[in-house]
Amino acid sequence: MGLIFHDLTKFQDALGIVKKNMAELKGIEEIPLYSATGRISAETIFSNNNLPLFSRSQVDGYAIIASDIKGASYDSPVSLKLAGETNIGEKAVEFPGHGKCIKVPTGGVIPVGADAMVPFEDTKQEGDSIQFYQEVNRFNELSNAGIDVIKGEKLLDSNVIIDPGNIAVLASTGIGNIKVKRKLNIGIVSTGNELLYPGTPYKEGKIYESNSLSIKAELSKYPALNVNDYGIIEDNYDKIKSAIDRSIKENDVTLTIGSTSAGDHDMVYKILGDKTPGIIFHGIRVKPGKPAIFAKSGEKIIFGLPGFPVSSMMILYSLVIPNLFRKTGYEFSEVAVDAITGQRFELHQGNTDLLLIKLVKHGETYKAYQVPGNSGSISRISKATGYSIIDSKTSFMDINSKINVKLFTGNIPSILVYGQYLPAMEKLPSSISSISTFVESGFNEIKRSMENADADVYLWNYKELQDNKNYDSSITIEIPYGIAYSEENYTTMAVPYRGSGLYEKSLALAEGMDLTYLDKPEIICDYVKNGRCGAGITYREYAELYSLKFIEKGKITFHVYINKNSTKFNELKDAFNSIAGKTK
Repeated sequence: MGLIFHDLTKFQDALGIVKKNMAELKGIEEIPLYSATGRISAETIFSNNNLPLFSRSQVDGYAIIASDIKGASYDSPVSLKLAGETNIGEKAVEFPGHGKCIKVPTGGVIPVGADAMVPFEDTKQEGDSIQFYQEVNRFNELSNAGIDVIKGEKLLDSNVIIDPGNIAVLASTGIGNIKVKRKLNIGIVSTGNELLYPGTPYKEGKIYESNSLSIKAELSKYPALNVNDYGIIEDNYDKIKSAIDRSIKENDVTLTIGSTSAGDHDMVYKILGDKTPGIIFHGIRVKPGKPAIFAKSGEKIIFGLPGFPVSSMMILYSLVIPNLFRKTGYEFSEVAVDAITGQRFELHQGNTDLLLIKLVKHGETYKAYQVPGNSGSISRISKATGYSIIDSKTSFMDINSKINVKLFTGNIPSILVYGQYLPAMEKLPSSISSISTFVESGFNEIKRSMENADADVYLWNYKELQDNKNYDSSITIEIPYGIAYSEENYTTMAVPYRGSGLYEKSLALAEGMDLTYLDKPEIICDYVKNGRCGAGITYREYAELYSLKFIEKGKITFHVYINKNSTKFNELKDAFNSIAGKTK
């Protein structure tokens, strides 16, 4: 049992295996054009009409023969007789010939024989005559029939996602219904005794189920997919098998979540192993997402996703979604940008790394920063702009390396805040926070980055101060720190790990204690609250948040360095000045 992950499939090989097994589905339906957004086209469509359908005016004005007003000017206007007018929706009339003009509204049909339009503002009416004050070229302000689309022109290829632009063009040529591929049916089976539905009362030792909700939400973005959720199934072999069997019967693709590893209570791989042909591969040389499964039951496809949130979502993005669309005949591709790494990236040598990335756009350059955390840290996804697939031949990727980032969103932050996390930063106005991203780092990396002027703002809480003429360092923010505790006679203490000024302050306060080192001051309070240690060194506001007793021992001074060349220099200075005022 323990050797189940002994021979892992390389990530690129896994992609190839899945691709090879994703046979295109049959099935076409005809639907109203207005409901076709996001569906996959099942036919190539050619126009039966010209677009515009007729020659029409682009202005409110007069239809003329252009040569009739040649040489017209404000000093020497040309007079033409008004011979009538047309209205919107009426068919074309015959133009009465030289020396005449006809009034035509915007969008109205051009009279047959006229070859130009003149706007009202370049004319003056005098009785039944119109004075023209400047000459125009033939076809002035005309939109001739077929200038946009000609009869017989291709409007839509098969096997593409139909977008609102396609619908606008198709509708304009008179098409009311369209043939599309049937929706791909996908079943989701989530497993685990520890799971609770969001919105239900919390029970100790349980966790709220988020995987199926986030996966369903992601897949539901695509109208070509139809998602069926089979709920949370407890860790019982017969119940999990029954849910999987039902999903296989009712869907084209089944996604299971959790129970994919090799533990005694992991049952999904055992159930899938009894199918025919069964498991194609189990375990991928990838981080995160190693326990992922690919299996088949007849021609039905099954993906076994890991239970950790980041693992399951990264396998969904990189392996599952592109191949789901293969079954519809559509070649899925993500929007991606090329970027430069703004820091050293930690990799897993010999594996493929699926890295969550924060991007910042300065001018035309994208800088990429790694979102830290483990495969259970679901908030990492919400903090990321996108992800990268890296074939990791070494244990790190150096700064200024080229990297391709597949985007989750087109909203790329333009402000980078770099350094030690400032609790009061949550008070930044939305006008700044909505276009900013924060990258936490330690002493040496902050100094290096500051020398290169990578960031718009640096936050520094060490004793040693930085002196750099490129930054405004007039703002300081003081945050009270001290000992948070629940019981008076404590002997164990949690302190922040190396990498911040608060760690330096902790050394004397924690002397003689049995120490636990934690990454973040806010986590320290959670440890104290749950009895994992008797006390901890943290900031006052975190102690208050967890309703812990607190002994203030002083204030940590955060020095705010604002890049004078930042496009938002004034706004940033105002924002951090406002925070400094609120924290006094």
